[in-house]
Amino acid sequence: MTLSEVIKRAASIIGLELEYDYDAPSAALTKLIDCANMIYSELTLEHVPLKTKEYVDVVGGECNYSDLSKNVREILSVRYNGNKLKFTLFPTYFALTEEIDGEVEVEYLFHIGELNESDNLILPPQFTVHVIAMGVVSEFYYRSGMVDEATFYKSRYDNAITNLTRSLKSFRVPARRFI
Repeated sequence: MTLSEVIKRAASIIGLELEYDYDAPSAALTKLIDCANMIYSELTLEHVPLKTKEYVDVVGGECNYSDLSKNVREILSVRYNGNKLKFTLFPTYFALTEEIDGEVEVEYLFHIGELNESDNLILPPQFTVHVIAMGVVSEFYYRSGMVDEATFYKSRYDNAITNLTRSLKSFRVPARRFI
């Protein structure tokens, strides 16, 4: 799913699909793009953390965050030859407790900056264009001063996100006896 698909769906929910030319910039289209970026950022920061693993070279037991391919949010683990290593986080780099030179596997959470219309949204498959568009519509209405409509769509969006991110736990019903 791309950001432009979400914006088109949000515009159709609002009822403005005929008024927007997606090729020419306009104030309303810019507002929709800003709303979509904010909703996507909120979703990935609060509900669906984006996680990745990659291999990076470490020199003297230190590695700069800029050596990793994505914007680092939090380092989860560092492994060397399959063994977990202890590390300390600093503002621009992380340092291993052991002085190691070589390639380590770093598992970390990342965040994405501002997206363009052609960029893909990285989300699990249960999240649909319509669910994200409801959040965008809610934010659009809030920014337009239409609080009642914003509250309606925010409620629908929050319920959908809660249902999609909830993990169902199995449980056992105890056997009943007749007295």
